[in-house]
Amino acid sequence: MTTQTFLSTGTTFVSSALAEYNLSASAVIAVGTHSVYQNSISFIKFDLSSLPSAPVTSATLRLFVFTKDGATPSPIVVNRVTSNYDINTVTYNTQPSYEPTGITTEISSDEQLKYIEISVTSLVNQWLTGAAPNYGLALTNPDGITSVLFGGKLSGADFEPQLVVTYGQKEPGELTGIQAQLQQSPGVILANEANVIFDTTITDQSESISYNLQTGEFTISEPGNYYISWWVTTDGSAGPSNMVFALLANGNTIALGNSPNVTGQVDGDGFFTVADEPVTITLVNQSGASILYANIPVQANISIITVISDSD
Repeated sequence: MTTQTFLSTGTTFVSSALAEYNLSASAVIAVGTHSVYQNSISFIKFDLSSLPSAPVTSATLRLFVFTKDGATPSPIVVNRVTSNYDINTVTYNTQPSYEPTGITTEISSDEQLKYIEISVTSLVNQWLTGAAPNYGLALTNPDGITSVLFGGKLSGADFEPQLVVTYGQKEPGELTGIQAQLQQSPGVILANEANVIFDTTITDQSESISYNLQTGEFTISEPGNYYISWWVTTDGSAGPSNMVFALLANGNTIALGNSPNVTGQVDGDGFFTVADEPVTITLVNQSGASILYANIPVQANISIITVISDSD
């Protein structure tokens, strides 16, 4: 499979306070109700003519957040532009028509000075298959009280909008997946019903599986068949005479691993099908009490392998 990053070919925003002015020379693009610009809508264009006219596996819009005002999260709506326009001349009074795609996200204050990512796979596939013309996208904020300033085309390559597209077929026999380990918790206590939080990613070869190092959650974003194997080493417990760990998918048990001993290794595996993405995978201590990780270099390991995905 091939992954390609496209930089925007042009950005601008339109402002109700400057309704007759073109703002394409601005290094930032505003979305929402701004103290100076008032109602603001941003427009972004990408040239995807080098891509094959076939559906892509994934397309991710990356936007750099310079500032965000207001205490509450700012809702950002991704809209498909439905009529052509010129980035360098468009104004609030001459803005093109657009329609919602159903793609939304929320920007919080702690995401300032960072890139945020929005999946726009369905929109990009409409463009590439000819279901809709590629006039770019419009970003709106319907809350009427907050605004966000994103990096625009003229903010430079480190801050401007990006579109990351993955397409093509996997090579025959190619296995993809993710492997993670717990290496930094020897002798640490894991509470009952707590997630095993793997702190080290060993291999990450999958576009459809992501991992949150803070919560211990793996997220599978593509339908298909998956195989998971795992083990945990323990060195005692706060009560029970046996160890039980459960592999959960969206909170539901898909496989159990148990041991009659409180010291040693507990392992398990499971084969399951993802029909409706996304699915969140966790490995949870269900022994009925806290357990103690073994005092060895690697305390736990997990591997998630894609057997067959819908993109194959």
